[in-house]
This record gives sequence, C-alpha cells and structure tokens, in this order.
Amino acid sequence: MKTAKAKGGGGRSGVPTLDLHGYRVEEVFDAVEAFLRKHANADRVRIMPGKGTGKVQSEVARYLKLGNYSWSHERSGAAGAANSGVMIVHMD
Repeated sequence: MKTAKAKGGGGRSGVPTLDLHGYRVEEVFDAVEAFLRKHANADRVRIMPGKGTGKVQSEVARYLKLGNYSWSHERSGAAGAANSGVMIVHMD
C-alpha cells in the first residue's frame, strides 16, 4: 500500500491536504479513509486527485458519497472559477 502524501496542516491556508497524484484507483479508498480519520476534527480538508482521466476523482467522489461527506470543487482566482482538480471536503 502506498503512503499518502498528506500535507499535515501546511496546505493552503493551513487546511490539511491529501495529494493523490500518481495513485491508482484501487489505492484511493484506503488513502482517503486514513486521511479523513486523521483529520476528523478539522473544519475542512483538501483532496487533490488531479484531473487526468478522472478515474481517481470519480473514486474519491464515490467514497465521499458513501460516507455522506459534503464536498465541492475548490474555487480560485478573481472570478472564483472552479478548480476541478481539487476537492474541498466539509467535515462538519
């Protein structure tokens, strides 16, 4: 099993971040589960599945749906455009 590249609290604005670039679909559930458990007391976390083929992102979305997590794509830039390569999970 691959060790998740989690950026403790040092992600954007101190938000815990999980970088899934380079992960295979079959590795996603375990990595996301461990990350969310570790940061269960956070208000929100960032998960970076990347864009790629969309398979990893689809698997993250499936996990979040099964766990009843609320999430959205990160908004950035002056226009607040959605960044489909970064998912914000609302932990409350």
